[in-house]
Amino acid sequence: MPCNNLVEQIRVNLDDRDRLTGYRFFKQTCGQDIGARSLLTEFLLGLSVDELLAIDSERLLAVCRPEDDVSRFLHLKHLFAIQAVLNVYTGRSNGGDDSLCAIAEIGDDRGEVVIDADIDVGLVADKIKACAGCSGCGNDMQAFEA
Repeated sequence: MPCNNLVEQIRVNLDDRDRLTGYRFFKQTCGQDIGARSLLTEFLLGLSVDELLAIDSERLLAVCRPEDDVSRFLHLKHLFAIQAVLNVYTGRSNGGDDSLCAIAEIGDDRGEVVIDADIDVGLVADKIKACAGCSGCGNDMQAFEA
């Protein structure tokens, strides 16, 4: 049984013009990797830091068109995690142990900036709201930035 660790790791790669060349969102629990995903690569690849930070949840969901509530949540989680890293990287927000994002390391790999960070998934989830989430009213879950 995995521990109750709510921290996930993310690696964001930027080229020399600060454009996204890739990212990987992964989790370790009890010392073992339990998955690595890059759900939004095809939608975000090549965008500048400023363009990435300007994307809101409605725009992302309109472009990505996730199939179900779980997919919507995961798409938004990835977007908000990437934006948290970039906000700290650019100095627009502070990163630290008690914040959404704590930068672990910034490095260089063959001319690319590589940013490794810890993401507090609980805080990311707090940014994602839904109606009741039960679909009892006949409406799909509507996610948006809080």
